[in-house]
Amino acid sequence: MYTFSDELTFGHRVLTFNVPTNTHSIQLTGTTVKKGLLYAYLYDSHQKLRANLMFEKRDTEVVISAGCASLGGFSGEIPEGEWQLQIYNLEGENRSPKAMSYTVEVNFNVPEKSLQVVTELSCTKENQIVFDYDKQKRAGAAWYRGDLHAHTQLSDGNNSLEAAGQIVEQQALDFFFLTDHNICHPQLPVLANTLILPSLEITTGKGHFNVHGARRGLDMFNADYRASALIEQGLSLANSEPCNISINHPAMKPWHWVYGEMLLTNVNTLEICCDPTWPTSPEATEGALEILTEIWNAGHCIAGVGGSDSHLEPHERYANATVPSIYGDPATFVYAQGLSGNAIINGLRSGHVYLERQCQLAFTINNGDVLPGQDVANDVVDFLLTVKDESIAYYAECIIDGKIVAYYPLSTKPLHIQFDMSEHAWVRFDIRRGECIDGKVVCRGEFEGMINPVYNGTRRSFKAPLVATWGELMVRVERSKEPLATKPSKYKN
Repeated sequence: MYTFSDELTFGHRVLTFNVPTNTHSIQLTGTTVKKGLLYAYLYDSHQKLRANLMFEKRDTEVVISAGCASLGGFSGEIPEGEWQLQIYNLEGENRSPKAMSYTVEVNFNVPEKSLQVVTELSCTKENQIVFDYDKQKRAGAAWYRGDLHAHTQLSDGNNSLEAAGQIVEQQALDFFFLTDHNICHPQLPVLANTLILPSLEITTGKGHFNVHGARRGLDMFNADYRASALIEQGLSLANSEPCNISINHPAMKPWHWVYGEMLLTNVNTLEICCDPTWPTSPEATEGALEILTEIWNAGHCIAGVGGSDSHLEPHERYANATVPSIYGDPATFVYAQGLSGNAIINGLRSGHVYLERQCQLAFTINNGDVLPGQDVANDVVDFLLTVKDESIAYYAECIIDGKIVAYYPLSTKPLHIQFDMSEHAWVRFDIRRGECIDGKVVCRGEFEGMINPVYNGTRRSFKAPLVATWGELMVRVERSKEPLATKPSKYKN
């Protein structure tokens, strides 16, 4: 048995131990003494990745053996020799360093431990993702409902992998990306109805983003752990294959996006609504909408998406929350040519996306011939919108070229409205909770969902965007900060 106990400020430490001949299993248990996070990556004597996990105040355990492994572990032969546990404290690069005390224990030849759910291999100990992105779980072009951002006990979530699978099936999600912090799941659940997809959330002091469709995990063997280096390594994870790069909670402090060097051409989607039960989420959602508006005004076709970012079990609640933080709230709907990894990723990258919480939105554009995210040039577009949920009132906020031009009540009765796009650069609808009477609202309601823009690609800004980087974009956002005023609309339903 080996025991390590020390503290680590922002930085990296390598703990080594020797594995005896004929060892059939290894148990690694780690914890932080107080609240905080340490990332841990275990490498065998051949420098193969054998476990990736996160230490926090609760005990975190992984057991690996030749034939099986528990959560976060990579099964396979246990070679003798010197193994390395590389741990990272990534907090403190851009603010006061925080020393994190930890204790780690290593035991040999303990009983084997496996996952209590049917799984398939997702990532190998060579750190290569082997998921079949072309395999269809369901055929047919359709709107597929899923969650792009969620956590489990592999990082700082409270749900086991087994529980996560049960919840997403109960939530009737078609697809579900597991996005634990800076680590990949070696095994993914195989579910009857929901396609579980590999992903990870690149987590740094300058912001977080998801890589949907990664072809490998982060290489954390003696890694450059500066935020800029981790971000750039995260952007490279697609290995020249299409993937979806999605900036998470861009306006939710202290986890907002501040990496100004990020090229906007590297970004495919932007998380608008992130765990709506978190106390600061409503304000952060409004900030993300302001950023999205300026993105389109600057000529970048980046789609807005949702993400539950759920960390809690269904019975748990954040302070003052009346509903659970649960997978699928909000849900992101992607129009895809079948339910497969590549089809969902292609739909995201194309902006064929809308998001909602509970209103059960249904809509068509030009009788289904046009999808959100499409370039309609100078054509006339015809929207038809309804909501099925009648438990509360909803209204649609029509935003054209960054200005609210009209409010429309939504119900089970179709709302029909046309736009002549020769006069506009882009049009989107935000869905909000609240009463709308005679085209007026007493106060701006809580965000419920959004239909991504259709746009006129003949406009100069879409041919030559006005900004190139996130930093340049945020200068425009700050300059444009003023209350959104509703201007009279000629568009009537």
